[in-house]
Amino acid sequence: MQDGTSTLIQAVRAVRDVIYTAVRDQLADESRTYQQIADSVGCSIATIQRIAQMEKITRPVGPKPRSTATEANDGNN
Repeated sequence: MQDGTSTLIQAVRAVRDVIYTAVRDQLADESRTYQQIADSVGCSIATIQRIAQMEKITRPVGPKPRSTATEANDGNN
């Protein structure tokens, strides 16, 4: 405990920093949903939302628009 914090706390902070960096990098790709990011990093959607809020990253609310014609044809015609 050289700087007043235990080795365990320092290790937890280091792991958190790695996770937060990975989330920030993935948040830059607007095509990925919060759920996809949470699944890839292994944390909750609430954590992703909290990191996005800390970084002042906003996304439009609501469903994402469909990107291809094959996705639009879901067989209900």
